[in-house]
Amino acid sequence: MSSELTQRLAVAPVDALIDLVLDDDEPWWRRRTCARALLGRVPDDRAAALLACVRDLAATAELREALLAALSTPGRPHAPELLAWLQAQDGVEQPFGLDVAVLRARAVLADLSAALPLAELAADAWSHRRVVGEQSIDALIEARGLTAMLTELGAASLEMLAFADPRPPLRLLGVRLLERAGADLKRALADPDVIVAQRAYLALAATRGDDDALRAMVHARAPGHLWALAVLHRRGPAARPLWEALGRPRIELPGVPADVRAAIVRAYAPGERETDPRWLLEAAWHAPAPAIDEDELLRRAGEALAAAGCQPQAPISAEQQYQQGAGTFHTFTTAAGTVTVSTLGPFFTLTGADPQAQAAMQAAMQAAGFRHIDAALAAIRVDGLHVYYFGTREPLDVGTLLFYWQD
Repeated sequence: MSSELTQRLAVAPVDALIDLVLDDDEPWWRRRTCARALLGRVPDDRAAALLACVRDLAATAELREALLAALSTPGRPHAPELLAWLQAQDGVEQPFGLDVAVLRARAVLADLSAALPLAELAADAWSHRRVVGEQSIDALIEARGLTAMLTELGAASLEMLAFADPRPPLRLLGVRLLERAGADLKRALADPDVIVAQRAYLALAATRGDDDALRAMVHARAPGHLWALAVLHRRGPAARPLWEALGRPRIELPGVPADVRAAIVRAYAPGERETDPRWLLEAAWHAPAPAIDEDELLRRAGEALAAAGCQPQAPISAEQQYQQGAGTFHTFTTAAGTVTVSTLGPFFTLTGADPQAQAAMQAAMQAAGFRHIDAALAAIRVDGLHVYYFGTREPLDVGTLLFYWQD
């Protein structure tokens, strides 16, 4: 919504806005725009009709979400009825995004019973949902107090919530609140849930102090010592000898050549929140791989294929091939099949029906310094390194990482 339109609607007659919101003949986006202009302006005598629209399953989720925000005002006559409906949505599948709006509204209305689902929302895989969960938890604490929220969650203290609760989302919440209070988070580095430990690592890495205690964890190889080492690395350059003394711990990938592994580390570490800390440490201290000159890489590949008589056409990028998104490969169409070249390093794959022609292309590419990523190598999963891929955040195989595309 443009700033000019926002200013105009902010002073538009409320009844006219509500009439348009309730008009089913109007397009949903216009109704939503007017609903957003009702924040703090809903008259008590019109609230019931708007609440009925919120309950209307035929209305678009975007409109219902905007109306929830407009209606969620504590102390108004309609607030108890609205809260009862919101609480009744527990376990009810909602259209995309409306579940977040429901929980946000419960927080605004100071509903302590929303504390658990809000904590789970604050641990969501999607950052835009996490932000709403965190902000709503903070609003709930401001409205009802920290003690009341901890009681609702069954914790006697923030420390118990962060370090002893059996539910990872609640431990994550405890760590976040302890971080805000400036409390000691080192115990959370040993959390069995990687996401909780990673949150503690990020918090500690942004501070100073306790280096001796962290070094002691590393020397003793205590639970969480790899995260402690990662914190020390982020705080300064003196931590590498500790990594060396540990034997350069890493996740073994039998069958994956060193240059392939290095290219993947350079491109993807530290990965998503669930990534094993050994990948972070390897990315920090692995010998730097040479910079990739993509144009030079493609030139070499094209010349090799041309010299082999394969008549390659100009390479097509992943973005051009799929007409959207971004990727890490280019594809040469040749007289004998296709050759896909990774932009992460001198790696290629082949497709084509003629084994003899494929053998010739493979020999030409290998002679030019390229490594063939065959089916066996491509299928090896890179354990512990979590990478976003079409809505998932799991370890991917070598082939997907080297020849990656995301819309």
